[in-house]
Amino acid sequence: MWIDSTAYNHCFLVLPLVGFLLWERRAVISSVSPRPALWPLLTMPALSAIWLLAGVLDIQEGRQLVMVAMFQVVLLVALGPRVFWRLLAPFLFLFFLVPSGAFLVPSLQTITADIAVAGLGFLHIPVFSDGYMIEIPEGPFEIAEACAGLRFLIASSVFGCFFAVVMYRRSLRRILFIIMSVVVPIVANGLRALGIIVLAHLEGSAAAVEADHILYGWVFFTLVIMILIAIGMAFADKPGWRPPVKSTTMGEASLWRSAVAVSAAVFLALIGPTYAYRLDSLFPAAELPQADSPHVAPPWHSLSGALSSWRPLVHGADREFLEEFERPGSGMIVRYVALYRLRAIGSMLTTTENRLADDGEWRIAERGEAVFSLGGEKFAVTSAEIVSGPRRRLVWSFYIVDGRITARLFEAKLLQARAVLLQRARVAALVAVSASMDEPANPAEEQLTRFLAASQSLPQYIDSLSIAASEPGV
Repeated sequence: MWIDSTAYNHCFLVLPLVGFLLWERRAVISSVSPRPALWPLLTMPALSAIWLLAGVLDIQEGRQLVMVAMFQVVLLVALGPRVFWRLLAPFLFLFFLVPSGAFLVPSLQTITADIAVAGLGFLHIPVFSDGYMIEIPEGPFEIAEACAGLRFLIASSVFGCFFAVVMYRRSLRRILFIIMSVVVPIVANGLRALGIIVLAHLEGSAAAVEADHILYGWVFFTLVIMILIAIGMAFADKPGWRPPVKSTTMGEASLWRSAVAVSAAVFLALIGPTYAYRLDSLFPAAELPQADSPHVAPPWHSLSGALSSWRPLVHGADREFLEEFERPGSGMIVRYVALYRLRAIGSMLTTTENRLADDGEWRIAERGEAVFSLGGEKFAVTSAEIVSGPRRRLVWSFYIVDGRITARLFEAKLLQARAVLLQRARVAALVAVSASMDEPANPAEEQLTRFLAASQSLPQYIDSLSIAASEPGV
């Protein structure tokens, strides 16, 4: 992640920054003697259990954050509370090693779009907003994921924490500067987007600023960082005189106590990963049993050889079905079914990298929830309107895990964890159905509702695959 994502390239600098903070505290390190403590060992089984839960829920950031927290406990056990507290800042800085924050992108996109639209309204520039799409007479603009400002927010937060620790001695000033380093980049990114749109308005063409908008953004962000530094330096604390301290050494008894305590901490930390390995052995990787796709009752019929212009981008599926269906007097429905054989750790069913459509061809104009009835029971699904030029489609998607239908990603993770921990359903699915919104005479919502009502019970279909997958040798 440090290499592949530009949002986390700064992680390579974290360890050198921690080394600098420790070097600043070299007088403290040389003057105090560690006193190993055993009571922090009580927290390690809980952290190990949380690691296991995050692993089963497939929350990668959670596993990595808990791993860093476990290392903090090892340091606390080995050094004792007194030394650990004096070195707290560099130790807590280690949490920046974890590539975290991607979940903030949709919220940052929304905030950026809201600031830009509000600014355009204040400047009396005609504007039409459709989700993350902003259109002015000179052309359209999209607040894409790359324009959400996550990279700048993370880098500014790391810089703010480092600057606050180095330049301030008072806790209140540190907290205020850190808050400012988080709030300012969010607002600044909205103003950056507003500035680019206003520049296009003044030049009379959206395409005129498209080529250089990244350069404009980095110049703007550089100015913002310089302003932050100037404000921070104006209130920096002057280093005060510190009385010399007497150097102490660690006794042989403390060395043995530290070795035993650290060994115990590592042993307790390995409980969760060891149990996860055992669960993984109960859900071995294997091919799914052969089966046809879920059938649909007449008058719906499958269009053989049809090639759909839409399909989700899904990773790691064990089997995929992409089919087009037609009903006389109605439009065409595209159904996508991705089957997954559940894994205890690392299931790709609920990865956030899955997309409802190819971002290069389609954009999501609106997202929400819808409800449909199946067998007399109502279910919620994720509803998304996707647009590609003049084409517009409605996509309903949902998960089927452990016999239940759910639209929410986190609920799907919980159901997956339940299935793994209780050793129940071994197969799950991601289902997406799509209809064109270009025919007013056939509303897409009605088409999808009729299609799902005529479909085979999807939970029963998945259950039959789970039973077959549980048989010996399958």
